[in-house]
Parts: sequence; structure tokens; C-alpha cells
Amino acid sequence: MQRETNPKIISNARRYAGNMLVAGVLYTVFVFAGAYATRIDDLPRWVLIVAALAPLLPALLMLRAYVIFLNGIDEFQRRIQTEGVLIAAAVIGFGTFAYGFLEEWAGLPHLPLVWVLPALIGVWGLAVCILLWRYK
Repeated sequence: MQRETNPKIISNARRYAGNMLVAGVLYTVFVFAGAYATRIDDLPRWVLIVAALAPLLPALLMLRAYVIFLNGIDEFQRRIQTEGVLIAAAVIGFGTFAYGFLEEWAGLPHLPLVWVLPALIGVWGLAVCILLWRYK
């Protein structure tokens, strides 16, 4: 049995992929530029602050691309995505909450906050894969 593919879905997926590619390239450039800037001696602090915050701009473009994508999918796919986000928020939220107590009270090593969002996105992706498998 051959599965029919809606041209609107394909168009939405292509737009999403293109937007994410542009944002991903910008993100990579900003991260490498920022890392390079931190190695230059005698830069004013404000330059380092701008360099540290610059990767947020393409990350926000990624969020925008995802919201546009989410608005272009059907109710079932939107439900899967929403459940995935909820699972990821719970796992990472409670995980970082618990680890914060472990750092403070049990002396476990400090984990930089920069890893929270990538962990959230990774768990979200894994949760979506599991949910899709469960619903098949």
C-alpha cells in the first residue's frame, strides 16, 4: 500500500528545513566567532557580552521556524509535538532541579546552564520518536 503525501505537508517540511538550515548556519558562525573573540586579549567587556549573547539570535530564528512548522501540521502531529515538549520539560526540569540540590548539598560537580536547552531539545526529539512509535 502506497502512502499519499499531501503537497501542503511537503511544502511545510521544506520551508521548515530551509529555515532551520539558515538558522543553523548562522548559529554555527556566531558560536565560532564568539569562541574566537574570547581568545583575543584586551577586548572590552561589552564586546564579550555581545559575543556571548549573539548565538541567541539564530536560536530564536530556529524557534520561529518551529512555530511556523507547528502551525502547518495536522492536529495529530501537533499533539505528538506537544506531548514531546511536555515530557522533555518534565524530564529536564525535574532533572536539573534535582541535580541543583545534588550540587549544593552533596557536592556533585557543577554543570553549566548552557547545556539545559540542548538537553531539552534532545529529550524532546527522543520523546517524539517514542510517541510516534507508540502510536503506530
